[in-house]
Amino acid sequence: MLVSVLLHPLRIGWDPALHLQCAQLIVAGGLPYVDMFDVNPPLIWYLDMLPALLSSAGNIPVTLAFNLFMCLLLLLSSSLCAYVVVSKLSCDSQNLLVNLGLIFGLLYFNFFLTFDFGQREQIFVLLYFPFLFLRFARYQGAAITSGEAVLIGTLASIGICLKHYFLFNAICVELFLILGASREAPRGASRKEWWRNLLVPENFAALACALLYLAHFFFLPQAVKDNYFGFLVPAFAAGYQFWDTSLASSLAAPDKRGVFFLLSLAALLALSFSHRYALLSCCAAFAFAGVVPYLLQFKGWAYQDIPAFAGAVIVICGGLAALLVAIIEGVIRSKKSIEKQSAIFTTSCLCLLVFIAGFSLVNAREEYEKIKGEPNFDLSTIGYSGDSPYSDIDSPFATIILAHAKPHDRVIFIGNAVAPGFPPTTQLRVKPGSRHLHCCILSVLQYIKDVREVTPENSRLLSFKDRIVKEYAEDIEKNKPVLIFVQNGPAAEYLAPYNFNQYLKQYKKIDDVAGYTAYELQVKS
Repeated sequence: MLVSVLLHPLRIGWDPALHLQCAQLIVAGGLPYVDMFDVNPPLIWYLDMLPALLSSAGNIPVTLAFNLFMCLLLLLSSSLCAYVVVSKLSCDSQNLLVNLGLIFGLLYFNFFLTFDFGQREQIFVLLYFPFLFLRFARYQGAAITSGEAVLIGTLASIGICLKHYFLFNAICVELFLILGASREAPRGASRKEWWRNLLVPENFAALACALLYLAHFFFLPQAVKDNYFGFLVPAFAAGYQFWDTSLASSLAAPDKRGVFFLLSLAALLALSFSHRYALLSCCAAFAFAGVVPYLLQFKGWAYQDIPAFAGAVIVICGGLAALLVAIIEGVIRSKKSIEKQSAIFTTSCLCLLVFIAGFSLVNAREEYEKIKGEPNFDLSTIGYSGDSPYSDIDSPFATIILAHAKPHDRVIFIGNAVAPGFPPTTQLRVKPGSRHLHCCILSVLQYIKDVREVTPENSRLLSFKDRIVKEYAEDIEKNKPVLIFVQNGPAAEYLAPYNFNQYLKQYKKIDDVAGYTAYELQVKS
């Protein structure tokens, strides 16, 4: 993964690029929900300040800094899981091989994400799984120090707080562990004995971190709280269904069906080996819990099923390792002593590690050879050194930006989605020309107007429409963005009442591209 990241310094997806841009604006002194408008909670922006600062300090593309940060999370997550397995779980060599498979799955699923690499769902999985392993060890009676518990609990809390519904996964896993512990309790044992596993340092650390995050909102400037809690949150709560699709659409596409096929295979493996490898079943509980938020949202957005996909891959890898154990045991059971069996399984672990390392190196070599044969984009064009595959930025919007704007010039995209303004704005080092990084809010308000019933609250929210358009006009007049892209066609009917063209008198139409009209500033300062 590290080799892949270094070969693709500009590769990034839509949402991660937007969040990175917000982090850069905060680092530059901007206020969330005042100097940049987006409905997402700010925790991801605070996290992304780390790669934003690294990019600024090292003069490397912020996309590269972010992807390196993600590699660090991969290393941290898998290392903590391995630490728990080795030092807290009393496993024989067979269990060790299966747990190694689970950790391999935790790493392996990331390779399939590509443009969803860096989504909050992925970060949640990486930060939460050491906590899952630790909670399992706790229920197994492992001795856990307060320092270990606080570190892992804090990381899990950060992951859970990225989106409120991630808490559902954590609750489902905890219920699974409680029910499993209750089932295995000796007859007549006190119920309180099992509830003591909830009153432990890692849970207190997770709760404290979550409460600190919630408390920080009270100390934000009043304008931030007014815009976020007084407008953005209630508006998107009322109009989030603007993007709804059918349940069939959520499941029908091949990439979406594939996740559920993987979950079926994971269920088969988990059921087959649950009597012997309880941690495998615990991971399966996480995987299936991830399906519920995905289906309930009715969006069909592929990144929302990352927890389910990740859990399925983790369980399948662990299940395949369990199958390998069963095969080896079937061959050697009657012929070898227990000591020799242990040596054989330990050797199998080492051989598997060597195989994985060798396969990774071969894969990295193949990707390097592939990149050498592609057209490259010279990063000096945007003020960096080196080059990047042109395919990572290849879009008609990037072509127009490169032809008509310089690094740090301002650009505005007025459309009802994060794309296509992102990732090109972040990749090509131009700045947003408006505090409204995208125009999703107007389509949300249009949905409230057309679909929701007339209530005092909805009328209040609709009164913000004129303010938003006025803020666009102010930003265009003040910032003089060199390029403005305005969505056109049937998808942009919600923009028609606002007549954005009246604010483009200093701009000339230069192209119609992919559902947008591009305008260029005629008198550049």
